[in-house]
Amino acid sequence: MRGAFGTWRRVAGLLLLAALMVVLGVLFNRTQAVDIEAQNRIMLNLRELEKLDSEWNVNILRSHIGLNTNYDPLSAPLARMRELQLRLGAALPITGNAKAGEALEQVTRALVKKEELVEQFKTQNAILRNSLIFFPPAITDLKTELNGIEGAIVQARTVLALDSALNSLLSDILRYNLAPSPALAAQIERTIASMQPLRGDFSDSVSDTIDELGRHAHAILRYRQMENELEMHIANSRTAEAMDKLGSLFDTSFDQVLIEKQHYRTYLFAYSGLLLLLLMYVARRLLRSYSIIGEVNRSLQAANETLEHRVAERTAALEAQTARLKQLAQHDSLTGLVNYGELTRLLAHALVRAGRRGDVVVAMFIDLDGFKAVNDTYGHATGDLVLCEVAKRVQEKLRKEDALARLGGDEFVILLEEVSGREGALRVAQQTLDAIRSITEAGGFPVRISASIGVASAKGKEGFMRGAPALLADADQAMYQAKQGGKNGISFSPQAQWNEVPMSTAVTTAV
Repeated sequence: MRGAFGTWRRVAGLLLLAALMVVLGVLFNRTQAVDIEAQNRIMLNLRELEKLDSEWNVNILRSHIGLNTNYDPLSAPLARMRELQLRLGAALPITGNAKAGEALEQVTRALVKKEELVEQFKTQNAILRNSLIFFPPAITDLKTELNGIEGAIVQARTVLALDSALNSLLSDILRYNLAPSPALAAQIERTIASMQPLRGDFSDSVSDTIDELGRHAHAILRYRQMENELEMHIANSRTAEAMDKLGSLFDTSFDQVLIEKQHYRTYLFAYSGLLLLLLMYVARRLLRSYSIIGEVNRSLQAANETLEHRVAERTAALEAQTARLKQLAQHDSLTGLVNYGELTRLLAHALVRAGRRGDVVVAMFIDLDGFKAVNDTYGHATGDLVLCEVAKRVQEKLRKEDALARLGGDEFVILLEEVSGREGALRVAQQTLDAIRSITEAGGFPVRISASIGVASAKGKEGFMRGAPALLADADQAMYQAKQGGKNGISFSPQAQWNEVPMSTAVTTAV
């Protein structure tokens, strides 16, 4: 009987010990339930999606102002963005938050809608770009005919009237493309109408060209307005807001998991204390059990220390990755200069300050001459060395408060604030041109490069109202004037605004 009772007590003790160990294992497992690496991957995927969406917006703007030669940049990120959305969807169970799923659906709907709008933009922009490309050479050819046989057989008054109308039409079309307005549209319609009575005095060829100019002018009037409305709809797609909301829900869910883990750690420590008291109580009879429990307790403490160390390491890694993503989002990976997105932000702030103070903001668009020959002759690695050297030498010529950005390829932009006048801008442009021409060697190879520099400026509130895209477009157009003037020179935009009476806006060619 006594033997049976003793056996029962041993079995009961073993069962109790087993139960205590099960509870301990459950609590310990719950303290290890956080997968920091998985959470990091989710947040990095979301940050990459936000970065691709931001670059998408930049390429839409570049296509709008004609910097992109085709529409491949508008389609290139779509496959990766869809892949990232699928990854985020697969990670939703980790959050345990139903609202995160709704937020991801909102992101997906916003991106699908934005993609549809971009497809419409590509179609309309292609028509608009075709008409804009047609205009200048068509008018030049027509004016050439007026100076030839057509001008000899038609009354001089009629020829002069048509020539004046062509000049007005080209000027107004270019202005309307940069800053459309109802008044300018009405002026273009009047100019087109004034050309119709003159058609009968000229040959069928001239008459057909006038009709073609009218059709392209109407296309520009229609599609420029439609494109601006599309861009407004694209801007209102609120993809960035939806991604921010999704990121906030992910952060909240992960924080909740961490809080839950902390609660279980508290329970674990409390349970460990209770278990220690129980072990002290039964120590006299269960010395072996006491030894086992003590070993478990020491293992638990080591595991907790390891957990804290891992959490600290993962947190530091996440912060480092976040800083690196921010750096990549704002700077060019090759030269370390600010990129297009950061430049537009800096330029917008500069125009705001200039609007308050009445100062002048200058944008210099730089395109390297001879750079393609370096790439074709010595390879892209040498070309990259040249780009880095250009960035270094030009940066040395600028003030600390000035900004130098690389837009991609061999295109750079200098941003200057509080410029005293046109001569000050010309001095900086000439120093930049000299610095670029002074590069004669890269990677052990002889190189010979120069630059075509377009200078545009905006003053005070008027410059602020025109905005950063208009200022960059003026500088870009001035750079093309320098190219057409023989390269290796400096050209000022006719729309440049100064605090002084401007001198000539002609192309300045360096010797």
